[in-house]
Amino acid sequence: MRRWTNGAGKVLQAEYAGVEEGRVQLILANGSRAVVELQSLSVEDQAWVKGHPAPTTKTAVGLPPSVAALPPPEKRRMPDQVREPLLYTTIRVVREKPSDCLYESEHFQFKTTAKLGVALMKDICRAFESTYELVRLMPWGIQPRPEEGRDKFQAEFYETREQYLATGAPSWSAGVYSLKDKVFRIPFEELGISAQPGAGGAYYRKGAINNDTITHEITHQMMHGYVPYMPVWLVEGLAEYTSNLPYRGGVFQVSEDASAFAVPKGAAASSRRGLFNFMVQRQRPGWTGVQNLWVFTTDITTANPISRFTLTEDNLAPPVTSDVPPASRSADIASNYHSGHLLTYFLVRDRDGLPLKRYFDALRDEAAKWPPFWHALDNYKAALEKLRPAYVAYEKEMEAFLLKPGVTKLDDGRISYPTTLTPPADPPELPKPPLTPDRTDPKAVCAKHLGILLDGRSLDQLNEEVVRMFQNLGFPL
Repeated sequence: MRRWTNGAGKVLQAEYAGVEEGRVQLILANGSRAVVELQSLSVEDQAWVKGHPAPTTKTAVGLPPSVAALPPPEKRRMPDQVREPLLYTTIRVVREKPSDCLYESEHFQFKTTAKLGVALMKDICRAFESTYELVRLMPWGIQPRPEEGRDKFQAEFYETREQYLATGAPSWSAGVYSLKDKVFRIPFEELGISAQPGAGGAYYRKGAINNDTITHEITHQMMHGYVPYMPVWLVEGLAEYTSNLPYRGGVFQVSEDASAFAVPKGAAASSRRGLFNFMVQRQRPGWTGVQNLWVFTTDITTANPISRFTLTEDNLAPPVTSDVPPASRSADIASNYHSGHLLTYFLVRDRDGLPLKRYFDALRDEAAKWPPFWHALDNYKAALEKLRPAYVAYEKEMEAFLLKPGVTKLDDGRISYPTTLTPPADPPELPKPPLTPDRTDPKAVCAKHLGILLDGRSLDQLNEEVVRMFQNLGFPL
């Protein structure tokens, strides 16, 4: 065990586990791991690390050893509590310019449209960093890493709600993680920030920070590498699970996860803001049942049952046949979120969470197969775009050719024309689209590994077990 000090003078006791790409890996006294930027440590500690590099190596599948060499699922346990290491909460001011301020913590970069006070930024940083640590320490084997090409996770704070909505955020949302842009966005009003700046022109803490929205959306951000391969009911269910954990004094009380369901009859449905509160104001959400929830695979608002996930020999997706109507009412959507939370809680606690742990192990292997395909798909789209002018020109030439005397388009699509005429030359041959891993349909891969969660049960049997568990908890569904 070694004593570590960061640039701000904060001290931490931890064992040294190596350094990789400028990030120092530490093992804390409780056995959990922490990763800190080398540059954030004191000059003395940086010099010590450089003298003891103990470099880690990449595995064959391109995953860091901390992910690939996980203990078996049977030996991974849920933590009782999670708090962020002190080294994570140091805030660095990168710049403070009018309408353009940038701050950094250990794992996040915060861009704001106005200057924020130091105490306020530390409180916000705690909410973000503790969620990072929460997801990292769960027994699912997720080791959060910033999106490709970035050193830190990105967050943007907006002084006005109008600025926030101008980014394309949903009008009913309190905050949102954009999977496309890989950025978490939230307006000042959800961060408990004062209506007007105070001394020095900096905004300060005045109200409550909307920790539930932050935890929900940051959970999505920490899992960005897994989201494309998961059904949306589980993506949202996990985010609802983490955001409903009791959070006191910067500590998540994981062992008290069942307290989220201990709402007396007649009590307010929820004190939460944003999306969930917007929906429950209209009708209290209910349990939809496993069978109904299972079909919300790609969109939380629209049922999309998937029974096959393999492409045909022609590289086409199998036809979709479903008479399941979309859930368009706000109460239906709220029930889908609520039911996702209920089923996720069950999976976390059922059979010591083994099916869920094994499911994430399968997802990790699945996710490792796809980067070459996505890269090839980008190249394929770029090649098509490069050929677009040639095909546009060909179509125009062919339209003009068909108007010439003696040229006729036959019923079978062929063209008859006099021998004195020459038709336009064919455009370059189109490239072949890349093949997906295991011929898996990209739009159906989210359902590929759901059988692991069933663990030999039918949907009806799983539903019965969920209902029984919550009856035993005193929360009948």
